[in-house]
Amino acid sequence: MALFKYSAQSKEGRLVSGNVEAVNMNLAIDTLTSGRLKILEIKPVSFSLSSLMLKFTRVKRGSVVMLTRRLGTMLKSGLPLERSLQILYEQENDNKLKMVLQAVVHDIRVGSSLSWSLTKHTDVFSNIFISMVKVGETTGDMALMLERLSDFLERDLRVRQQATSAMTYPAFIFAFSIAVIVVIFVYILPSMLEVFTGMESKLPMTTQVMFSIVTTVKNPYVQIGVILGIFYYTIYIKDYVRTPTGKFKFDKLKLSFPLISNLNKKLTIAHFSRALGTLLSTGIPIMKSLEILMEFMDNEYFKQLVVQPLYDGIREGRSMSMILGEIGFFPPMAAQMIAIGESTGELPMMLSKISTFYDMEIVYSLETFLNMIEPLMIGFMGLVVCFILMSVFTPLYQFIMNLG
Repeated sequence: MALFKYSAQSKEGRLVSGNVEAVNMNLAIDTLTSGRLKILEIKPVSFSLSSLMLKFTRVKRGSVVMLTRRLGTMLKSGLPLERSLQILYEQENDNKLKMVLQAVVHDIRVGSSLSWSLTKHTDVFSNIFISMVKVGETTGDMALMLERLSDFLERDLRVRQQATSAMTYPAFIFAFSIAVIVVIFVYILPSMLEVFTGMESKLPMTTQVMFSIVTTVKNPYVQIGVILGIFYYTIYIKDYVRTPTGKFKFDKLKLSFPLISNLNKKLTIAHFSRALGTLLSTGIPIMKSLEILMEFMDNEYFKQLVVQPLYDGIREGRSMSMILGEIGFFPPMAAQMIAIGESTGELPMMLSKISTFYDMEIVYSLETFLNMIEPLMIGFMGLVVCFILMSVFTPLYQFIMNLG
């Protein structure tokens, strides 16, 4: 996002000047002319702190949900796509989303499709979002697809908000505990342990270990090494996960890691059932729906383990419930509900019920997990405090006894 300084003439003949943010010069000119301004001069500003900060800003999921709902309502009322997007751009308060809408409006004006324009902003719009917009363009009923998409996003956002709300308190306690431990080891203990350096008697093992920890933590070379190591592995892991092999292994780890595998499986099942049910409810055939999910599925391991065999099996004439039962990833209850949906012709509704059920299961599982984590955190803090007290007071006790 760049900043451009301009001077222009309004349709009433008044001279106006100011700054406009845009991805490039063409978009800046397009934005000004759409406001019925005659540009007299425009040039880029060399540096803008707000533009730099905007690059690291994330668009809230709630803003995307509201945008989708409003765009679907406008299209349903008969407004053209370009005009609807222009109105949303003018009314948007989120600066990052406003920048994205500006670029999308420009792409629509030069003849691009909405789905193609959204693919340039995958940090704002998810893969399933783009795929469903593409389906809406294919079927010619974009308003209906956006309405279903906004329902999908609202339910997904509700589950995420419930999960975030449940994790807020434990996360705060954990961060506060780590901060307290760091302050104790870096600022408090060094001055206290200096008292024991002049003692002639041998220090207890706990105090010697504490000396070693404090010396290591205070060593600037160790601090620099830790920072560089974290930076290196962060970059390395981030690049490795982008490769097909790395993404497959990382997605498999998320679904098999002992502590969180059950929760992640339920999240994946809920998301898949909700997405497939939404696509089927719009009249898209199941084969086409699975093609869309295979193309835009976020979890590579789940795609190869479940979605691809499901697509191949249904193409051969087998039932969805039978294939899921053989794969074993879905619980028997979910496979039976899908079998009922297939036999009654209400598969989209049954998939929606499955996603709703697992949405509640996710919240319950998360609460159970956090209830288990909280006493472990308290126990860990108790052990740390006990160790610190022993390392400090044991040599004091020995010193007092020697004096006696």
